[in-house]
Amino acid sequence: MTQIVKKERILEIELLRGFAFAGVVFQHAVAHYGYLKETGLADGALLALLVILSKFAVPVFIFITGMVLFYNYDGQLNYRSFLGKRIKDIGAPFLAWSVFYMWLNHALPGAGLHELLAAGERLITGKSSFHLWYVFMIVQFYLLFPLFRRGLRRLTDSLCPSVRPWAVFAAGAAYIGLMPLIGMIAGLFRAADIPVLTPLFTTYADRNVLYYLFYFLLGAAAGMNVARWQLWVRQGRYFYWPVFLGFTAYFFYQLVDGFQQEDGLHIHFNGIALLQPLMVIFLTSSIFVLYRIAMALKSSGSPLLLRMLTRISMLSYGAYLMHAGVLRIAYTLEGSLIAEWSTTVRTIIAFLLCMGMCCLFTWLLARLPFGKWLVGVHIPRKAKIRHPTDQKAGMTS
Repeated sequence: MTQIVKKERILEIELLRGFAFAGVVFQHAVAHYGYLKETGLADGALLALLVILSKFAVPVFIFITGMVLFYNYDGQLNYRSFLGKRIKDIGAPFLAWSVFYMWLNHALPGAGLHELLAAGERLITGKSSFHLWYVFMIVQFYLLFPLFRRGLRRLTDSLCPSVRPWAVFAAGAAYIGLMPLIGMIAGLFRAADIPVLTPLFTTYADRNVLYYLFYFLLGAAAGMNVARWQLWVRQGRYFYWPVFLGFTAYFFYQLVDGFQQEDGLHIHFNGIALLQPLMVIFLTSSIFVLYRIAMALKSSGSPLLLRMLTRISMLSYGAYLMHAGVLRIAYTLEGSLIAEWSTTVRTIIAFLLCMGMCCLFTWLLARLPFGKWLVGVHIPRKAKIRHPTDQKAGMTS
């Protein structure tokens, strides 16, 4: 049976999850305001810098998933029990919100078989809303976790401790080398036309677990030896901070330089997609930077800030699922109050409104008897929100 020995709580994970959820919401707010006609060069440049600094969100979520799974599940694993918990805590809310977004986006199917099959595909793959791709991708990590666990354990046992960091480095180098090959791989699978696999490498390549695997493996390495990982974070600061700052400046320059085109000013953020070699280096350094910040907050941060982040962390899965819809409410509220203000201020206000409403709505739903089926967490009516006693993977356990 599955053995989860109660271990020391890793506060940094909860802080990271709170940061990552905020990063996701901010990026999606920028996706609305950054392309407005009234967005000028100054606002565009500032939003470009802020969106670059928030790109860590998805890699950090994946890193957390790997770290938590390998930290918690180091005993015997009952796959049926493990998977059943994920279906209840992750799968059920995901499907419920997928149906909601199909209704919200006027995409509910008719009664025809073809329409029903197409709708079923949208529900499963997260195509009913722009943000649900992440859940479909993260579920693949849960499904394949026993294989990853067995393979990484054998590899780790076969390597002496001094070689293991180099194995992580080699995995990162291989992952960077994979990025330019994504188009070629898609062409090969398109020609082969293999059921299930071909769509995963073509239509759904943006949510294929293979293309995000390194961040999970990095989290696994951290979870299998937390003390060693934290030592890496402390000792490597003179390496990853310059990398992080250097690539931030590079991507900022590239974006702003592309704003001015022959037919005028066009604000866009197209040069910072996740799946490209230089972005992998930047995002990996971002994980180290964010973890170092979390360590600093843990030791000397404001108690109020720590409580706020841990509460956001606990509510983050339900908040993530609903935030695309809640952003529409935030846009309406902001537009009725401060429509004449600068685009940057409007973006930040909408972001804060969305964060607050998502956490509030998730908390209210979590207090319902069936709340766990909607937001992945249940809060008894008489219970106070406390720090979670177990580590949760990604946005939920």
